[in-house]
Amino acid sequence: MRTSVLVSILAASIASVNAIKEYTQLTIALSACEAYITLAQPVCMAGKKANKDFDCYCNTKPGFGTLADCFVKGFDDNDGIIKDFAKTCNMTVADFHTKYDAIKDHLFKPNTTETETTMDGGNGHMKRDKHGGGGHGGGKGGNGGGGGGGHGGGDTPQIELSKVPLKLDYTDFHTYKDAYEMNYGNFNYAMKYGSALVGYWGIILVMSIIANFWTKLFPRALSGRLPSMYRKYITLPATFGRKKNEAISFGFGGFFDGLMPSRLETFYVVVFVFLTGLFSALHIKHIPGNPIQPDIRVEIAHTIADRTGVMVCFLIPLLILFGGRNNFLQWLTGWKYSDFVMYHRWISRVAALLVIVHGITFSASDIASGRYSSRMAQEFMIWGTVACVCGGIILFQAMLFFRRKCYEVFFIIHIVLALFFMIGAWFHLSDQGYEFFMYAALGVWAFERLLRLVRLVSFGMPLAKVTLIADETLKVVVPKPRYWKSIPGGHAFITFMRPTAFWQQHPFTFTTEATDDSITFYVKVKAGETKKLYNKLVSSPGCTTTMRVLVEGPYGEPSDGRRADNVVFVAGGNGIPGMYSECFDLATRSSTTQSIKLIWIIRQWKSLAWFKDELKALQDTKVQTEVYITRPDEDRDFIYGTSTDPDSTNSSIEEKESNQEKKSDTGVETKTYNPQSDLFASLPNVVFKEGRPSMEAIVESEIDGANGSIAFVTCGHPMMVDDLRHSVGENLGRGGHRVDFYEQLQTWA
Repeated sequence: MRTSVLVSILAASIASVNAIKEYTQLTIALSACEAYITLAQPVCMAGKKANKDFDCYCNTKPGFGTLADCFVKGFDDNDGIIKDFAKTCNMTVADFHTKYDAIKDHLFKPNTTETETTMDGGNGHMKRDKHGGGGHGGGKGGNGGGGGGGHGGGDTPQIELSKVPLKLDYTDFHTYKDAYEMNYGNFNYAMKYGSALVGYWGIILVMSIIANFWTKLFPRALSGRLPSMYRKYITLPATFGRKKNEAISFGFGGFFDGLMPSRLETFYVVVFVFLTGLFSALHIKHIPGNPIQPDIRVEIAHTIADRTGVMVCFLIPLLILFGGRNNFLQWLTGWKYSDFVMYHRWISRVAALLVIVHGITFSASDIASGRYSSRMAQEFMIWGTVACVCGGIILFQAMLFFRRKCYEVFFIIHIVLALFFMIGAWFHLSDQGYEFFMYAALGVWAFERLLRLVRLVSFGMPLAKVTLIADETLKVVVPKPRYWKSIPGGHAFITFMRPTAFWQQHPFTFTTEATDDSITFYVKVKAGETKKLYNKLVSSPGCTTTMRVLVEGPYGEPSDGRRADNVVFVAGGNGIPGMYSECFDLATRSSTTQSIKLIWIIRQWKSLAWFKDELKALQDTKVQTEVYITRPDEDRDFIYGTSTDPDSTNSSIEEKESNQEKKSDTGVETKTYNPQSDLFASLPNVVFKEGRPSMEAIVESEIDGANGSIAFVTCGHPMMVDDLRHSVGENLGRGGHRVDFYEQLQTWA
């Protein structure tokens, strides 16, 4: 249901393009001819854009004869224009030529006798009055107008409609032809190029969908030298260096830090940026003697403003779709949510720059034409300014520096700014004919938010048990509805219903209890809300409390590494829950010949306290488990809060009696265990190793010992994940079997 509805929304977005009236070759030709004819003497009343007096041009001798002569001589007897005009007039092309042949020898030079008239100086078009008449000129500007120029205006002499068809000299008509083709054709180009940008991402998505399903259906098909080289040098490594998930610092206190995409992702983004810049400038040129925009500054600035303003409309629904959690394209493409968020950022940056260029060039055009003050007083310009300012602030505010400093504050400001951007854009476009894009964008956003609300409401607001373990981790056990199916390796967003946190959502991987009636989050204590919870728990009996929570999810899916003959799960710190759940699920489903290994890298012995039961549950499986303690001497005795029952560790009676009670720094009564006597005995299935492991050594050893294809699946500290990625990339092709790397780390802040 979710997929079909979102597809419908996308279809509505595409269909909205058709709802906007295209400037046909007939519209452009008629506008150019009408302006040229009116300059001499009008034969019909002029109309803006496509609102022409076709009754006059089709059915009166002055109108038809003069316009037909313009089409034949000014546009070189263009078949397409004549065919469209004949169709509009309910005649055949043959009828057109027959009628023109009967009139062409009876054309007269323009009557220069003038009488008083009234012209609409504001828009440059003749007003319809009892005298008739009209004029042509600049128009409102913006989307579809040529503002800032035009003929006529103020109190000028009235020109009566000609009673006879006119014979004009079309020697210099090419200036009008070129000017109107560029002015109105610019909007057609903007539509085509905007569609091309969406189509570009569509091609990438289709290719990714094909690659994803091909890999799932035929996992062993692409295991030769060429595919390995492609993955080694294109899809796997970061664009430069080894850092992809770890931020790259450019100094200045981290203000300009950023995340480096993979080489393939960078290629996609660079091509997109290049195409956007190219499409913003193609077919824009100066027309000497331009009758619509005589000032070259107005002419070029206005044309660029219109082009960028239309093109950005196409990107807004796309960037909203890419930024949503309930994006069906994640399942189709195999991309992680963080991948879509990365593309969302780049599309948003390009869109914001287009909006800024649109605003600057529009302002430059109006300043040059002397219309800036009057234009800025108009409602659509005020709202356009609101959207432009919000877009500029978003571009600055979304920098990694601000996201990392305080993500919750960033997120709220980001949503508020985005909302005002959408409102401003809608009011700005509502009378321009481009509001349909906003309907599509708001439809995608509203539907995605509705799905999230449904997820939250259907899960309910259960009472969760929160426990502080080992003075570093919060264990959050949440009862779940029966229908709620856990996803191995998946994640969910949890909200602690506290006065200081009810508006925050935190993403965490989880494990499922054996009874399948609850899920468990293991949350590392950091700054912010987790630190506040820590302070509350250290003063609570047994370091335990209960509180209402909201859970949105599950999101994600198991990695495709489970299809390999050998699977190595590498977890770092609090990245273990997702790796464990995927590993445990695979162990209960896989064939007897598949090799499964779990490697967990932690800093101190005490970290084992909060995940010991899960490691013990692997005893009855074929999972080979290794735990690396990188700083073993910092805490030889690891700590359990009093809420952790020693009985649950299955320690011997003698060991329990030898345990000494003491107080921790927080004043919480704790019990101390010696890892060698307790852990080794209770976890015989786990191999403990002290020291920091070499990712390269692990990869080489596992590949050399593999019997068949091998996949490395990882989640943990960004530096560890990047090291493993680099090591796998360096060893692709080693051992003669396919080697894969799957990253479950979600880096979206």
